[in-house]
Amino acid sequence: MKIRNYLSAEATPERLPAYASAQGKRHAVSGKANVLYLLFWISLVAAAYFGMNALTAPKVASLAVSNNGALEIVIPRSRNGHYYVEGAINGHATTFLVDTGATTVAIDAQVARAAGLPKGYPTTFGTASGEAQGETVPRQSVTIGGLRIDGVTIAVIDGVGEVGLLGQNILRHLDVTQSGDQMILRSKGRGAN
Repeated sequence: MKIRNYLSAEATPERLPAYASAQGKRHAVSGKANVLYLLFWISLVAAAYFGMNALTAPKVASLAVSNNGALEIVIPRSRNGHYYVEGAINGHATTFLVDTGATTVAIDAQVARAAGLPKGYPTTFGTASGEAQGETVPRQSVTIGGLRIDGVTIAVIDGVGEVGLLGQNILRHLDVTQSGDQMILRSKGRGAN
């Protein structure tokens, strides 16, 4: 009895049994289905990721509007419960988190370098996470939503992150009201340029 070796170099498509051809087609179709299935799930995960990013991204107010002669910034509450506003330090664009519990404006050292802040004097700051070393840089200009305040002291602390903290040394120049899901910062006239 002679056994044929269908996988040998002598094997040609004509010499392969019919079932091998059908089985190969099934594998090819099955492989394409697996690829499509995998692409479907990758697309679904990507859509969910970008959708959640859009939903959880901070809502950032950027412009002040005039209301009875006073400039006001209406800030919607973000999904994380915080209020964010676009601003600038010495003309360098910065996003701030409104922090009514912070004494001063606080930014990260990288943001300070990008804004061209001069070297400050060493300071130990009391933060929510404990004591932190940093620098105090006096007499800077901070703008939020078109409201400019000069002579601001800024705390430069490593680890604050890309988003700075807008503290009481700015907020005391403004009327701050919170109602529902929005915060309104309104110029008092004096101190805000």
